[in-house]
Amino acid sequence: MSSPPIPEAGAVWVRMTRYIGDSVMIHQALEPLRAMGLPLVAWGPPAVVDLFRGSAAFSGAWSDPDRKPGAFAMARVLRQARAQAVLALPRSTRPLLAGFLAGVPVRIGWREGGGFLPATCSLSFNALEGHQIERYASLIARAWPGAVPAPARAFAPRAEAFDAGRDRIREAGLPEAFLALSLGAASHNKRVPVATWVALVRHLAAQGRPHALLGASPTDREEAGQILQACPGTPSLVGRLDLSASAAVLTRAAGLVGNDSGFSHLAAACGIPVVVVFGPTDPVRSLPRGRVELVRREDLDCIACMKNLCRLGDTRCLRDLEPGAVLAAVDRIPYQ
Repeated sequence: MSSPPIPEAGAVWVRMTRYIGDSVMIHQALEPLRAMGLPLVAWGPPAVVDLFRGSAAFSGAWSDPDRKPGAFAMARVLRQARAQAVLALPRSTRPLLAGFLAGVPVRIGWREGGGFLPATCSLSFNALEGHQIERYASLIARAWPGAVPAPARAFAPRAEAFDAGRDRIREAGLPEAFLALSLGAASHNKRVPVATWVALVRHLAAQGRPHALLGASPTDREEAGQILQACPGTPSLVGRLDLSASAAVLTRAAGLVGNDSGFSHLAAACGIPVVVVFGPTDPVRSLPRGRVELVRREDLDCIACMKNLCRLGDTRCLRDLEPGAVLAAVDRIPYQ
């Protein structure tokens, strides 16, 4: 198999992370650089980079050939591409070190982890406050003082993704306007209980509002099976879409209901209404940006603990969340 072509010389290589939500927020934070006309290359893990490949959001894309390439391997690509700048918004020093080894003149990233050493421009991520996108914007403004804040435009994937998405929508028998129910989450303690999804599916079915399940992981498939057992005939696209086709489906949906997950960030970036359920995550830091309504329990002292494991052992912030709170928020999403 031949190697993909190197993107155009003189571009800003933007490092992506394997986390969909973080990469979507990186994409949204780059609007000032797009307004300046800078060529941007999405660079990182294949699954995430494929989402942006061929879209209008980036002038080029480059996928890592290995799961976690070393700094020397990354430097070879940057040198061959004659990159003008490396923008490392994930908190990783490797892209900055690779840029230094490749002789890239501008290297922008975070000071943590020794990143200030290979960087030509850096800030401390932990010293900043507020949303991740605002922190990204602070670093971009430091590196490009002439950059003017600009609202992120709605994301649209490449044309081929729309073809695949349209085919899957047709196969599922869905109308033009339907509600996407995204089951996925990066960790167990961010997942809405299956009982809540069942209550929502029954609520939508009683109202005659078209809907479909979305997801990809083995856990998503398992939960979808439980929902289908309780609610036979529920349309499901779980396991049938890659990331770019999922984005195409979301652009045609009336809205999305999701966990604190990459799909919720992606749906918001695509410009559709989103109802997102948060438990242990702090929305001040990473609520999806767009037309978003947040649902969470406000009566818990431990809410937004930012822990991967519940210290109380029961994740009550999601387990005991009243389904009615989710249903009421969903009822506010208009079908177009």
